[in-house]
Amino acid sequence: MPQMKHIKLSFLHPPRDLECALEDTILTTLLAQQVPIRHACDNGVCGICLTRLLTGEIDYGTKTPRGLTTKEQAEGYFLPCIATCQTDISIAQPKVKLR
Repeated sequence: MPQMKHIKLSFLHPPRDLECALEDTILTTLLAQQVPIRHACDNGVCGICLTRLLTGEIDYGTKTPRGLTTKEQAEGYFLPCIATCQTDISIAQPKVKLR
């Protein structure tokens, strides 16, 4: 049985906790659970899925988040399309941030 991590979605009413398999991207889990999130490239280039990580740790593995600026990364944003959960996480409501 695959090990699972949890994604806390406190912006939903009522709040929800989703189970995320270690090998699944966060975007895959959000879409499978019908959580609204904009996405396009699914490879970390466009930045459309930009989301703020509130708590926990993610990992990009061998992929590079090219659609994420240094400033956005410093402000706690990440790209769910290429990120996996390393720990249980909590995220803000997904949105496209104007640059």
